Amino acid sequence: MKLTYTVSKEKGGQWYAHAVGYPGIPCMIDGCRTFGSKKNALHNAALMMGLPYKEYMELRRKEGTGGGVEGYDPEKGRVTK
Repeated sequence: MKLTYTVSKEKGGQWYAHAVGYPGIPCMIDGCRTFGSKKNALHNAALMMGLPYKEYMELRRKEGTGGGVEGYDPEKGRVTK
């Protein structure tokens, strides 16, 4: 499965969920706050993909968008790129 929704931070410091490739267009979800904390935005992105939060976070980690150091290999314990 591919990651189709992710999160970004606007200039004011608020986080929001959006479709991959469209960072300027926040997702509007009925009954959810559009802008807020990063955790709120991650939960909204998971909702948009129809996944539980834990499964969404596992998918983010597999695709390398978990917010860590880019190219870091946890098995080797170092950056490989």
